[in-house]
Amino acid sequence: MDSELDVMYKPKKKKSAALLTFYVLVIYVAIQFFWWSYLMVDQSHEIYTRKMELISAYSEPAQSKARQEILRKEMVSKWYMIAGEGSVFLGILSLGVLMVRRSFRKESELVAKQSTFLHSITHEFKSPVASLRLQLETLQKRALTSEQQEKALANAIDDTERLDILIEKTLMAARIDNGELPMHVEFMNLSEKLKELIPQICRSYPRRNVVTNIQNDVFLHIDPWALNSILSNLLENAFLYSSADKTVVVGLKWEGNMIQLSVRDQGLGIPDKEKKMVFEKFYRADATAGYKGTGLGLFLVDYFVKAHDGTIVVNDNSPSGSIFEISFPTTKTNVHR
Repeated sequence: MDSELDVMYKPKKKKSAALLTFYVLVIYVAIQFFWWSYLMVDQSHEIYTRKMELISAYSEPAQSKARQEILRKEMVSKWYMIAGEGSVFLGILSLGVLMVRRSFRKESELVAKQSTFLHSITHEFKSPVASLRLQLETLQKRALTSEQQEKALANAIDDTERLDILIEKTLMAARIDNGELPMHVEFMNLSEKLKELIPQICRSYPRRNVVTNIQNDVFLHIDPWALNSILSNLLENAFLYSSADKTVVVGLKWEGNMIQLSVRDQGLGIPDKEKKMVFEKFYRADATAGYKGTGLGLFLVDYFVKAHDGTIVVNDNSPSGSIFEISFPTTKTNVHR
């Protein structure tokens, strides 16, 4: 347990120490700057005073007054120069501090998201593996009826499918980061493809009710694999964060010169402040604490939508839940209406 705590807290301690060291250096530089400014002003004033004394001692009163006025202007000019250079220095220093703070904050947020992801993905992998092992041990050690064997095998297949989905999501996220996930676009009847994909996805959720509101003969250039990922992730989220008695609605229609694909659920809903953040990698909304998930599903959806020049937004459903609306741009060359 101690070693686990060391692994969890050492990075945080290192970052805090580094940030503290940075602030100490900034304070030291600021103190040195003000001390330098004070010395420069003091030296300028001392030189001015000495010159004034010399002028007063060796010059005529009329000449002395004129020269003193020239010296005064020169001194004021030097003070303005010191103030100008100091302002530029302080501005650059402040900008540097803000940029470093922002970098530390982003890094801390990323580390927190990665930590949450590792915790979630570990739990997500352990659950189906434990269930799969239980099913196989049951088949191995017990004399089961044919009906019991079929049920155990069906459960084992469900667990392997769940593992396959988790591995696929993780690999896709890694390939996206490495720029190794090209799109293979095909011209297809999007309406018919959705009618084909929805029953396939719902086989793993036999108790869920999905209503379709799909306009016929909507054509679009899109990668079939990307479409499958978009739809499966949105439906899985809808199933996960809403109760089994709630209906999920999938819609497809023309909206002006755009094709709009939507998935409506009656689940937890997403607060306004989190509606953009849910598409970030590893991010999970506060309301989803305690639910299964890796924080990758909506990140993948957002990536595939943008890869097809589309946009995705989240709106509130009534009386509860969320509406994920995807809009794909269309032209006369890539759609048939």
